[in-house]
Amino acid sequence: MKIKKDKTQKRRSHVATFFKIVLSMVLIFVVFAGAGIFAYTKIKSKEIASGDSKSVSASELNLIDSLIGKDMTLNIAVFGVDAAETRTDVMFVMHYDSKTQKINIISVPRDTRVEITDEMYKYLKDNKKYIPSGGICKINEVHAYAGKEKDNYFAVKQLEDVLGIDIDNYILINFDAFAKIVDTVGGIDMYVPQDMYWDMTDTGDILINLKEGQQHLDGKHAEQLVRFRRYKNGDVDRVKVQQAFLKALSEKVLSSDTMIKNMPGYIKTIYEYVKTDISLSDMLKFVNYINKVDKNNITMATIPGEGQYIGNVSYFIHDSAGTKALVRRMFYTNTDTDSSGNTSSKGMKIEIANGTSTNGLASQYRDKLVEAGYTVSNVSTYKGQNIEKTKIIVYQDGIGKDLLTYFPDAEITTDSKQLKGDNDILIIIGSSADTNSKKQ
Repeated sequence: MKIKKDKTQKRRSHVATFFKIVLSMVLIFVVFAGAGIFAYTKIKSKEIASGDSKSVSASELNLIDSLIGKDMTLNIAVFGVDAAETRTDVMFVMHYDSKTQKINIISVPRDTRVEITDEMYKYLKDNKKYIPSGGICKINEVHAYAGKEKDNYFAVKQLEDVLGIDIDNYILINFDAFAKIVDTVGGIDMYVPQDMYWDMTDTGDILINLKEGQQHLDGKHAEQLVRFRRYKNGDVDRVKVQQAFLKALSEKVLSSDTMIKNMPGYIKTIYEYVKTDISLSDMLKFVNYINKVDKNNITMATIPGEGQYIGNVSYFIHDSAGTKALVRRMFYTNTDTDSSGNTSSKGMKIEIANGTSTNGLASQYRDKLVEAGYTVSNVSTYKGQNIEKTKIIVYQDGIGKDLLTYFPDAEITTDSKQLKGDNDILIIIGSSADTNSKKQ
């Protein structure tokens, strides 16, 4: 697990939504490098003993570990930038866990309001560079303020601060590379959710002109889709559209026929347009994991928050506690499901609120759940009226059904807005639970 231990030293932010490219980039790098070690793998695999089951981070993984298939976790930051490679208008982090063979992606809206890190503040001051007022800016501006010498470094650090994680590597892709990759795979078919028109030619930029409906998008029109910003809900809707495109692109890129057919074009595009700190030796380590990637095991989400004007500037104000909970759920919680598709509540943070007049009932149930292996973060008193039937409130469908063993008459409701802090589940105990407790 790579959740940051010391958050006081890193008050930062940053990252977003071109996983379409990240997966293809990693795949290409890996497949290309894989040919070079194929023979070595065949010769040595019989000589290597089986490794232990403990997962390691990508930075701790060595070639021998990869050859024996040792469990590995990997966090990659992906940045989509304009032609000048100044602002990171698209940002997301991809988390890969070889044990579960799942890829989870968290997007960060470009307008997310952040305070630059202490390290970046000192760097800007020492080098007599511009410092945004109060150290506050939009997350997509960090890359530009840092300057060419440190742009990717501080963009990653800012993103680590927002999400509270360690990032192993980054991939930076400009829109020219994006368009060329889409053309290389033969374009993408998807539904454009609304008419999109935005004329930016007066500033030397592109004209966006797409119609609502099912479309075949070549590189030029795919760029228009992912760059369009004029949505009813602003950056939030923009990220949703980008993620929909990502799913369509990843399906095509992950097609073995597409990969083999377009390998030369992929490699040429990578070396011409993509910047990364992933070394060739790292690619060699990852080669034995990539063939396990399944497009059906890819999940995407966006950090929680809402748009807000501060002064005359439009920001996305992210929910810090909600973001922390999202990262834990997406990157570090065991989300194995049973045959019915229900997820275990063990490992999730549970708050128990007493919705009755019986003192100590919440603590009583806390002790039962803790003894059974659940994590109860706190107990409280429900501030509403006393209730008869217990309520189990969860952040997504499929969670909480295992708790019906303790609260058989409970109602399960999906409503993340009722969850406080980074709790995953809220149990409001009703009088029916009090009656059941007395019978036991």
